[in-house]
Amino acid sequence: MNKKLGLISSIVLTVTVILFALGMIIGKSYLSYFVCIILSWSYILLTCSLATEVISEKKAFAFGGIAFSCLYGVIINIVYYTQLTTVASKTASEEILNVLSYESLGSLMFNLNIFGYGLMAISTFLIGMAITPITRNDRWLKNLLMVHGIFAPSCVIIPMLNVFKSNSSDSDIMGIAVLLVWCIYFTPVGILSIYHNKH
Repeated sequence: MNKKLGLISSIVLTVTVILFALGMIIGKSYLSYFVCIILSWSYILLTCSLATEVISEKKAFAFGGIAFSCLYGVIINIVYYTQLTTVASKTASEEILNVLSYESLGSLMFNLNIFGYGLMAISTFLIGMAITPITRNDRWLKNLLMVHGIFAPSCVIIPMLNVFKSNSSDSDIMGIAVLLVWCIYFTPVGILSIYHNKH
């Protein structure tokens, strides 16, 4: 049953990462917002599934990975649900909408989103530490999860440095490029997780 949940969550994770990238490429931001909510749910379930396989000596890493995945999920869900509700329906004043809008680079929600992915990076590092690889695919999965952890410091520090300044076309392009690179990196994590949970 744990493997079945892991397989389903891996498939959903992979599909949502691809749809997230597609939404950015074709300029359908609300598609990206919606699938990111589902992506976060599938990632949390995947970490729970992977944690059930961990040997007792590494349980703390696995539990830490689950805890940070939940923190990531809460923040990401707040960010994207706000975009799909309050921002989309414009049920607040213009000033508040500017703060809440994800598309306003350097805004509260944009910075929270980056921070959320930093928490996800900590989660992937801890889950990667916890995994005991058996196959070559498992070794790749472990390494990709752990290397993904490198993004954590930059996700925390970059918003503090105000790198993504509002009203800059260069920062718009840079923001999209960074997220597309993340999608390219994370898609193999989903695919390898599918292979892992099939066996």
